[in-house]
Amino acid sequence: MVLRPATPADRRDLIALALAQDAAWSGAPAVSEEEAGEFVDAHRAGVIFERDGRVAGYAAVGEDSGSILLLDPGEDPAPALEVLVAWLGERGSHEVDTYAADTPRIAWLEAHGFAHRGSAFDLQRGIDPPLPPAVWPATTAVARYRPGEDDEAVHALIYVDAAWGEVPGHTERSLEGWRSRLTPEARGWIARRDGRPVGWVVGRVFGDGRGWVGQIAVARYARRRGLGRALLLHSLADLGAGGATSFALGVQAANEHALGLYRDVGFEIEREYRFYARAPA
Repeated sequence: MVLRPATPADRRDLIALALAQDAAWSGAPAVSEEEAGEFVDAHRAGVIFERDGRVAGYAAVGEDSGSILLLDPGEDPAPALEVLVAWLGERGSHEVDTYAADTPRIAWLEAHGFAHRGSAFDLQRGIDPPLPPAVWPATTAVARYRPGEDDEAVHALIYVDAAWGEVPGHTERSLEGWRSRLTPEARGWIARRDGRPVGWVVGRVFGDGRGWVGQIAVARYARRRGLGRALLLHSLADLGAGGATSFALGVQAANEHALGLYRDVGFEIEREYRFYARAPA
């Protein structure tokens, strides 16, 4: 067994590992290689756990100390977990996520002092039944996001006015860290009131037709007026016009208001992830 730095040449093996893990534990239809690749790319290059010359595990840490930990679902997870969890801990990441159905990983985590701290869901919806049109609060105008030109204003809206980091399970990101998550395929929209940004939504359409809504944010002083619902419906209509044949998004289980909105629009839970953590030594 070998632990070594990951290289760009490992990307295809890491995508295969992510897809195998999802197929084994999610209980949901397969996602595309493209979507799995974006998931892998969202973190800095990490380390590979090799067994008999094969990639059997992977760990990496993101800018916000969030981590990714991939394991071959056909192998005993204990040897890889011993090494990779220790590697994450040395870099200040003391939380490990897992699919809710991945009982071998959960058993190992609980046996090593980790406790369940929260959950998150992926939700999905088909294009039918048709969605209602967005209804905007009075004096609100919506315009397409302009990469580069709108970045600072949108970042301030998300992390200051909307207090994104105060939502359970959300984390702060620098301007560069947030910008790095916006791929060229991103379809973003900004809602303004009196010229000031008060709402943001961004999504994209993957090659298999899955329309993913990546982020919705509403300024605290602009809430309870239906703006979040309008942003969501507007983004879904835009993704549909861009070729989406289904819709999906993610939400923290503790974010009951957002979860209620998504269910009201017709989304259903497709995947559950759990987060396990232990106090730093």
